[in-house]
Amino acid sequence: MLEYGPMILLAVIAIVAVIGLIPENAEDAALKFRRRCRADGMDFSETEAAIAIRAAFVRLRRLSSDQCVAKGGNMGREAINELASQVAIGLAAAHGREAAKSFIGWIDACPDEEILYDDARAARHHKTVDALRATGLYPPKNTGMHEDFRNAFRIV
Repeated sequence: MLEYGPMILLAVIAIVAVIGLIPENAEDAALKFRRRCRADGMDFSETEAAIAIRAAFVRLRRLSSDQCVAKGGNMGREAINELASQVAIGLAAAHGREAAKSFIGWIDACPDEEILYDDARAARHHKTVDALRATGLYPPKNTGMHEDFRNAFRIV
């Protein structure tokens, strides 16, 4: 039985790979995107610009989320647009003005919640809740609620 162990393990890995349970890495995703762009009729420079626009969007998300968390959730759309313009300058220098215009158009169409990551959205939420609590418009948390839930699931 021990001599069949490596063959069984290899067969299990092959089956998992065929089914598709092993996630693809970043290079596979980029290659797949490049092939799809080429199939759509884009040339090399257009394909690379499209990839750079997507990378710039991810860079903008991280920069704006980090700054939002650092400012305690006090970050508006103007600050996000300022960061987007700085990222677009680099994008224009590397891939041309059309890529930067496309990037800015994409950013303008996105709401803040799609640009910010979860940590920044949570910081903005806490800032808003604190402001509402100060004015008395947000009820305080009931800290004893966990007792109610625990008692609700207790078998009598």
